Amino acid sequence: MTAHSTTGEDIVTQAKAEYLRAKARLLVAFNTTPDDKLNWSPSASARTPVELVAHSASAVTLIQSVICGEPWPYASLTEADAAFRAADKPFKTREQATRYLEESSNNFITWLDSLTPEQVTSTIHIIFGSFPLGVAVTFAADHMRGHTAQLEYIQTIWGDYDWHVS
Repeated sequence: MTAHSTTGEDIVTQAKAEYLRAKARLLVAFNTTPDDKLNWSPSASARTPVELVAHSASAVTLIQSVICGEPWPYASLTEADAAFRAADKPFKTREQATRYLEESSNNFITWLDSLTPEQVTSTIHIIFGSFPLGVAVTFAADHMRGHTAQLEYIQTIWGDYDWHVS
């Protein structure tokens, strides 16, 4: 029996596939959100569907920058959350949020494609701890899946129980 070795190229291929699946799921939820619900939220502290997509897009860019060694730009998580929410507010249309998600996603995929095997197997040190880069490249997809779940929950609040899988 031989051990299976995962190469840096395999890790990048898997990370891209995982990211693109997460993005596709977010877009399914977003594209099945009625126009009159795009800027609705269940409470003042909750993001709207448009804001969830815009936030997911900006988070991809932030995650990528931190992974690349840029310092975490916030003094606290409270400050970060306030900045994120302020950045989400200008987005009001499906087109704006989708375009932003496509731009940040294209940049992220291009960056993934630029990684060398040495980079993928290196360890990075970020505010949240030390991680193999091959693990950190999955953080954007993980983050996006969390916000997709929020959007799907919002849909159930107004009575949409369709799984939107077909």
